[in-house]
Amino acid sequence: MSRPPPRPGVADGAAFFIAPQDGLVPLQPVAGPEPVGVDDQHCLAALLGAAGMAGATAKEQAVALVAEYGTLSAVLLAASLQEGSVRQQPEAVRVLLILARESAFRLHRARLMRGRVLCERPALNAYLLALMAREKTEQMRVLFLDAANRLVADEVMGRGTVDHAPVYPREIVRRALALRAGSFVLVHNHPSGDATPSAEDVSMTGQIMAAARIVGLHVADHLIVGKERVLSMKEAGLL
Repeated sequence: MSRPPPRPGVADGAAFFIAPQDGLVPLQPVAGPEPVGVDDQHCLAALLGAAGMAGATAKEQAVALVAEYGTLSAVLLAASLQEGSVRQQPEAVRVLLILARESAFRLHRARLMRGRVLCERPALNAYLLALMAREKTEQMRVLFLDAANRLVADEVMGRGTVDHAPVYPREIVRRALALRAGSFVLVHNHPSGDATPSAEDVSMTGQIMAAARIVGLHVADHLIVGKERVLSMKEAGLL
């Protein structure tokens, strides 16, 4: 019997709770649809329990943290950035949350590397939303693909301000050639939360595509990550 996909916000953490482990707060099944955020609370309580927090306290803290940050992925990001009340948690908790976030991303990358990246859009979108949706500054990532559209590397090629990230087409092309990639996918986030492409996004994409064509490379897509969705410029008819 197939299981429904995890709702946004837990896609980056659900893999850790397939089966309960020693020391974890058990996740109790809930009859019928759960209120939004409840599954995030269960997963977070399990993580807190794994870090040595007592069961009742773990559940109480999980409810409070999800209420403060909104989702499990936001709590994990806050732990990584040391923002908000998560900074007051014991060191063992903060370290485990940071490790959980990084491990979740590694699981996502491993899954993407097993198949054709652009044919795994739900998994790709979940990965990019968890990774970039709550970033406060723009960053440009590049997903380098082989001839079969499998992921070769996922690298940050530029970091910037709240509304701009410096991008150097020659550096992207040079890196693609070094990795022997056949094509690549551009990805950047909009800290405003609105994934609508700007005129600058369209212009910059055109410059990179022109540089890539000179050496026989192909820009497979440009994905823009907003707060709740990932927009494909190719599907929007902008490539």
